[in-house]
Amino acid sequence: MSHLSQAELDQYRQRLKAYLAEVKQEIHDRLIKEGSDESISLAGRVHDAQAESMSVAMSQINRGMLKMYLHDLKDLEMALERIDSGEYGICVDCDEPIASARLDAYPMAKRCINCQSLHEAS
Repeated sequence: MSHLSQAELDQYRQRLKAYLAEVKQEIHDRLIKEGSDESISLAGRVHDAQAESMSVAMSQINRGMLKMYLHDLKDLEMALERIDSGEYGICVDCDEPIASARLDAYPMAKRCINCQSLHEAS
């Protein structure tokens, strides 16, 4: 059971939903751009090796950004599910409350700072 008040949960829910809408829009925009971006097809037609590698690099950056946004989308959806299930603000590893300062800084947090540090170190 979350240690947060209903008002706090509602605020986090609003923040998460707003960010979710932004991420969905960014994914949409990047997919549209990737589909209409001539740089990918240009890479096969360009005879200048430098221009071709620049085109390939830009395509890889766009795919990397898209992957990051898809990861954020998953984290946002999971955070909203934790709010609905009453588990938001509780560390998934140690079952201790996640500090409000951490949730304020990163509302998608699923681990307390100690468990997150251990998770990143492993």
